[in-house]
Amino acid sequence: MNQSLQTVATSDFQEKFQALRSDVMELLLSESGMILSVNETAAAYFSEYDSFFRYVPTKRRQQAKQFLEEVKYRGWCEEVPVCHSFRQDKQYIQYNGEWSEGYILLSGRNISRTRFSIETSELLQQFEHAGAIINADMYIEMYNEAFNHYIHPEPEVGTVSERKAGHESPLHPLAKLEVVPKLVEEVLEKQKPLELEVKNDQAENWLYLKGIYLAETDTVLLMIYDLTYEKKYHRLLTYQDQMESVSYLSAGVAHELRNPLSVIKGFLQLSSLTESFYKYSDTILSEVERMNEIIDNFLSVARKKVQKEWKLPSDLLDSVIDMMRSECLMQGVLFHYEVEPVEGVIEVNESSFKQIILNALRNSMDAFPEGQKNNEFSLNSFEENGHLIIQLKDNGSGIPDHVLENIGKPFFTTKEKGTGVGIPLCKKIMEEHNGTFEVESGPGKGTNINLSFPLYHRE
Repeated sequence: MNQSLQTVATSDFQEKFQALRSDVMELLLSESGMILSVNETAAAYFSEYDSFFRYVPTKRRQQAKQFLEEVKYRGWCEEVPVCHSFRQDKQYIQYNGEWSEGYILLSGRNISRTRFSIETSELLQQFEHAGAIINADMYIEMYNEAFNHYIHPEPEVGTVSERKAGHESPLHPLAKLEVVPKLVEEVLEKQKPLELEVKNDQAENWLYLKGIYLAETDTVLLMIYDLTYEKKYHRLLTYQDQMESVSYLSAGVAHELRNPLSVIKGFLQLSSLTESFYKYSDTILSEVERMNEIIDNFLSVARKKVQKEWKLPSDLLDSVIDMMRSECLMQGVLFHYEVEPVEGVIEVNESSFKQIILNALRNSMDAFPEGQKNNEFSLNSFEENGHLIIQLKDNGSGIPDHVLENIGKPFFTTKEKGTGVGIPLCKKIMEEHNGTFEVESGPGKGTNINLSFPLYHRE
């Protein structure tokens, strides 16, 4: 077998090598990677009847094996850089390869350490963020001025720096970036871009690292983006959102406590006029209980969900109509209502249901023009398309278009002492009940609020 291999020479494949557009080096390998023949230029680096992989650093041999396997599998490969170690001097050779007649034909050219063009240097310097080109030996071959911050000890401040062979800056001393060598190794191994976000808890720094494989030079372009200020800004925004939520919730609780307090006040006044306190005591106590529930919900908002129950619409409406009738009586508002019988039940939180209805009534009363007589408010309910529809209407002055566009936004209000949370809360409650809350109005047309609850038929 050895006798026959000795007759094989690179000259026997000159046409093949010519097709590979070889620069200088020509190597003929066996399927297993044994060097069978080299031309005069390659002989300065490689010896015949030696393993091709012996000239590759241990950490880079797997990549070299994958390259030869790719040549055999595809039949050819072009411009693949391979790191070699020649007498303790590492050099890069960029190969073209072809699989022919059971042999691997390689032609390549030496890539010098000054393989980065002036354009590359200028481009790297234009990067706003820190950037560096790192080779397989974990040495920085080139970096921009912004990268100075990550090298310890810090080099002299200047323009783009290019390190000669044997004088590169080692990557390992990069302060606070112990993960970088591993990232670079993975990029070189997988030959595809990889990214990583790093947080330094002690310094409260956030860094975004991205490694890009440069195939022509078998190096990695490492980009470092400092996200510290961006992260801190987002934390401030989150804190601001939390404070707004607390403010929103507190204002909502204060707003909703007004409703039961108003009812209690009205019934106490009514009982004083009629001298029949015990007639209204149950209603007053139920409103006190509702106030306690609102406060309890506020205190346990992080862990408590709204409790819903199956209710007959007629029972709910009868209860709320009594309150509305008394409220309207105290405020001199003419109250009309019409409740059509419906089949089915709704899943609802009774306190929230009353909250929505009374909020609409109070808004209407506040919006009636001063001095207007014959103020009216009406409630109509009926079934439509499997939903319980409740229409609340008043004959007030209506809502201007520019106000109507913003009426659902938190804290938007036209009232001097308003909180701007009533309608947003009502909409939120309706969403939790899989229902809808719609407001229709216009100058001189009064206001119409439509509530829609899904009806269910339980067996």
